[in-house]
Amino acid sequence: MKAAAVLNLSPVKLAISVGGIYTSYIYFGLIMEKLFNTDYSGQNRPAGTYDRFNFGFATSLFQNLFSFLLAAGVNRFYYKQTESKMDLKSELIIGGCSFGSVFMASQALAYVPFPVQAIMKSSKIISILLVSLLLGFKSQHTKSQYLCGFIITLGIVIFNFTEGKHKGGNDEINIIGILAILVSLFCDGFLGTTQGEIKKKCNPSQWDQMESLNKWAGLICLTMANLTFQMGGFIKFVIEHPLVVKDLVLLAVLGTFGQVFIFYTIANFSPLILSIITTTRKFFTVLASIVIYHHQVSMIQWMAIGLVFAGVFFEMLSGKPKHDAKNEHHPLPTEDIEAKVILGKEESTTRRAVPA
Repeated sequence: MKAAAVLNLSPVKLAISVGGIYTSYIYFGLIMEKLFNTDYSGQNRPAGTYDRFNFGFATSLFQNLFSFLLAAGVNRFYYKQTESKMDLKSELIIGGCSFGSVFMASQALAYVPFPVQAIMKSSKIISILLVSLLLGFKSQHTKSQYLCGFIITLGIVIFNFTEGKHKGGNDEINIIGILAILVSLFCDGFLGTTQGEIKKKCNPSQWDQMESLNKWAGLICLTMANLTFQMGGFIKFVIEHPLVVKDLVLLAVLGTFGQVFIFYTIANFSPLILSIITTTRKFFTVLASIVIYHHQVSMIQWMAIGLVFAGVFFEMLSGKPKHDAKNEHHPLPTEDIEAKVILGKEESTTRRAVPA
C-alpha cells in the first residue's frame, strides 16, 4: 500500500522538483545577466557609456548570507544542532571552493556574454577530469568519460572562438572572462574530488554543510572585498544606484530556494534524475538568455551548443557503476555545484530519506 502511494506521488514530486529548479535557476541566470549589463541610473544610456556593476563578490555575499540564515535556522530550530560535525579544515575547504566557484563565475560576466559563461560552466566534467589527473586519480575514470570530456571541450572551443556578429554591449569575448570561468571550474573540480573524503571523515548532514559552507564562503568573500578595496566601490555604487539592491536580494532569494529544491530532488529521486533536471535547465537558461537579451548566435555556434550538451548527456546516461570491483566505473558529478557541495554525496550514493 505504501509503495503504491509513493509511486502515485512520484509524478507530483517530479513536477515539483522540475518546476522548482527550473523556475529558480533559469530566473537566477537571467537576473545575473541583467545585473552586469543594466544602466541602473535609469537614464537608458547606450552600452559602454555608463558605470556598469562589476562587483562579483557582492552576488556571492548576498547568496551566502541568505543561505546561511536559512540553514542555521533549520539546524537550530528543527534539528537542535548547534555545532558542525566538520573540522575547521573541512569547513574551510568547502567554503573556499564554493567562494571561488561562485565569485569567479559571476565576475566573468563583467567580461563575457552570459551564453559563453553558461556553456563553459556546463562542463564541470572537464574540471573533474583535470583535477583528478592532477591529484593522481586517473584510474577512477573510464575512456568513455575522457571521450565525453573531449567532445564537450571541442564544443566550447568552437562556440567561444567562432567569429560572429555581435551587438555592442558585453558580447565581446574577453580573455579575462575566460580565465575567470576556468578558475571557477577548477574550484568545482577540486571540491567535487575532495567532497567524498569529507563525507567519509565527518559525515555531516545536508544542512550542516550548507551552513558551514555559506558561513566561511561569506567570511572569505567579505575579507577579499576589503583587501582588494572593492567594498568601498560597491557601497558607492549602491548609494548612487539603489535599484541594484533589489536585483541582488532577488538573486540571493532565488539561489537559496534553488538549493532547497535540490535538497527535495535528491531526497526523493536518484542523482541521475537531478543531473538530468539541472543539465536541461542550463540548456533552457542559455536559450532564454539568447532570446530575451538578443544575443546573436551563428549556425556553427548552435551546433557547438548541441555538441556540448550531447557530450554531457552521453556521460551522464552512461555513468552507471559496474558491479565488477576491479573495473568499477565512477560516474562524474555532472549535477550543479550546489548539489555536490550541499549534499556531500558521491555519485554512487543511493538516495536517502529525510524527515518530512
